[in-house]
Amino acid sequence: MWYKTLADQYLKEAGELKRHIRCLKKESANLKNFEYDQMHYRIVVLYGMYLDLMHMGKYLNRKHEVMKIGK
Repeated sequence: MWYKTLADQYLKEAGELKRHIRCLKKESANLKNFEYDQMHYRIVVLYGMYLDLMHMGKYLNRKHEVMKIGK
């Protein structure tokens, strides 16, 4: 099946999103209150997306292992 390919893609996207979040956190250090609040909200939303990608990638890796053992 395609579990391993999908897992790798999900984890790659999660890594890219993590790097982007890290850059946003550095930028937010220099912002004022209102701008900081907007940036913080953006980071929180992106972090939720990052967690979803990580969990799905790990799930698909486990699914791949189970399917491999079953053959």
